[in-house]
Amino acid sequence: MNHKLVATALLGAALLAGCTKPNTPTPTPGTQTEFGKLQALKPGTQDTINTKLKVNIVFVGYRQTLPGQVATARQVSTADFDQILPGSYDAVNRIPSAYGRTEKTGTSFDFDYNYVFADQTFEDDFFKFVQTKEVSQPAALTSREKIFNCQGDPTCTTPAGNITRAIDANNNIVVDALKTENWLADNVSRVGVKPGEYTIYFVNWYDRPDFKFHSYARLDAKDTDTGAPFGTYSSRRLIAWGGSARENAPAQRVWFYDLSANPDPWTDAIDVTNPDVDGDEVPDYRMPPIWEYGTRKANIGYGRKVSPDLALVARYTAINLLFTPSPIYRAALTPPEMPDTINLDVHVEQGDGAADPATVLKNGLLQDRVKVLQPFATFKQSSKTTALDGDLADVYKCFFGVSEDTCSPDYADFSGEKLFQFGVKELRETYKTTPAGTYNLPIYLFNDSTNSQGGLLGVAYDDGETGTQSFVYSFLTPDLLDFGYGFTDTTVHETGHHLSLSHPHDGYDSEQNLSYGPSGDFHFVNTGDQSATIMSYNDLSRTFGQFNLDSQYRYLTAAYLNNTNAILELVRRANKAGSVSSAAQSADSKFVQAKTKYDALDYLGAAQLAHDGYRSVLSAAKSAGVSVTAYKWYENLNGLEGLSVGQGAKMRFSPTFKAQTGVVAFPEETAYQRKLRLSK
Repeated sequence: MNHKLVATALLGAALLAGCTKPNTPTPTPGTQTEFGKLQALKPGTQDTINTKLKVNIVFVGYRQTLPGQVATARQVSTADFDQILPGSYDAVNRIPSAYGRTEKTGTSFDFDYNYVFADQTFEDDFFKFVQTKEVSQPAALTSREKIFNCQGDPTCTTPAGNITRAIDANNNIVVDALKTENWLADNVSRVGVKPGEYTIYFVNWYDRPDFKFHSYARLDAKDTDTGAPFGTYSSRRLIAWGGSARENAPAQRVWFYDLSANPDPWTDAIDVTNPDVDGDEVPDYRMPPIWEYGTRKANIGYGRKVSPDLALVARYTAINLLFTPSPIYRAALTPPEMPDTINLDVHVEQGDGAADPATVLKNGLLQDRVKVLQPFATFKQSSKTTALDGDLADVYKCFFGVSEDTCSPDYADFSGEKLFQFGVKELRETYKTTPAGTYNLPIYLFNDSTNSQGGLLGVAYDDGETGTQSFVYSFLTPDLLDFGYGFTDTTVHETGHHLSLSHPHDGYDSEQNLSYGPSGDFHFVNTGDQSATIMSYNDLSRTFGQFNLDSQYRYLTAAYLNNTNAILELVRRANKAGSVSSAAQSADSKFVQAKTKYDALDYLGAAQLAHDGYRSVLSAAKSAGVSVTAYKWYENLNGLEGLSVGQGAKMRFSPTFKAQTGVVAFPEETAYQRKLRLSK
């Protein structure tokens, strides 16, 4: 043995050991609290889940303005988008916020935009696809397309002189909107987009030699109860579609918008002559068909460029109203103890001689369709039918504002107050026998045998003081039934509101602190209805779409997080932290995992983990003897007999959809929207 070599090796090892730092554990991230170190939970804090959200904007058939060149009317400059698109969005609960104190939803976004110009092969394949017989068919001109050609009376023999091109009846097709959306979703990887990411496709067929005049449609769309073929109505022709939830398939988050389609009737683009189309004496900004951009004719396309208009659509329709909208109500329902069970408490108020309720309401479908919005609660349903007569008939008629002296002149809401109080009285009686942990969602269906009102289908009422959701009202009259409406779809829509969701045509821009809807400078946002959601007004969807589900599951994730924070604060104040610390640590780990899923767009998975964490803390708190109670709006009403709490705030309510600074509650619909909805 070479002792010298061994000694040298031992000496080297000793020197090396002396130079090596002792092993030290990596510090656990997080903040030290009475419950131990927590990473995601912040006891007593109203927190916000912020995420970086990628939005792909893909141009199909558009050409980009080259550096140094002057932008033409139909070219796209991404600089226009950079100037107009928002950098962030911070969602609020809109109706509670309209009472004077902005209430954050707990979800915010920083946007990362990716602009893509599809290559020629993709364009060729797409426009070949939409012309196949499985996707499109030749179509006669609709009455509204004739109105565009004539700019007025659809019987003209010569097209109006102030339009650039008339729609050619011999070269016109109607394209299946859903099949188009699915093709674009299935082919996103061809434009460098990861499937499942939020993607806007801006389509332009006009500048190609194979161009055909065209519109999109959902021709198979029918009312659930009556079978009325809403999808065939000329008022329901489309230039946009997206947000469909495909059964047993990964989420697709695609919305396309095609200005080369025939002018959009839903945003009054068929009228390119008159500045004011809704009669409120304010010019209405809408997007003409692409061939009118840059025209020298006397119409709304004069001097217009398509690029900034597309950016406006991306911001105020796609992003604010479809991708990352603010809800109208809290998703939590009864904070801080959210319900285990939701009972759809259906009251059919049956007018003498009105339609048989069994023919205009499918109770099973109602429950099946709404339960996806609260997937961790057990749904039940109760139903009773009473005659629409006597005192009930009187308060029902008051809801439609007969006169102040016959209704509720001593209340701010003189017309609706008596109906509201009628419901509160019934709800209090119901809760006397309701098991703990069950939330009664009161739904009143007024099946009237007379045309007692002008066409309102429904409304999701709040409590009149805090902006908390209260009652769902649905209305059916002979005129509405004749047009094709039943109760099921309306009630799903209004229950969607009650459970949080907004319309896709009105909302809030958080960076600008601006509430807006389809009116004036924002008339064009009515295209938000051209998406797969029963929350729209065009009657083309029966269920909640992918954008709805994404939004709701984000709201729920934030609600579980913040209500867990609230419960932990109750525990701390009760000096019970030691009894709940183990549950808090376990829940914190679940919320960390939930954030990872949330960032990866797995919103249902995030909400599931958040729900599990919330429930474990709630259970531990109750086991420790901490009082955690659900908020009961019907027990906290100022000005009703037997109850007295602090002075309620006055809601900022707008009877129109005109844009306003701050958070404003908008009407369920305006007279102009109702006229559009009731047109064929």
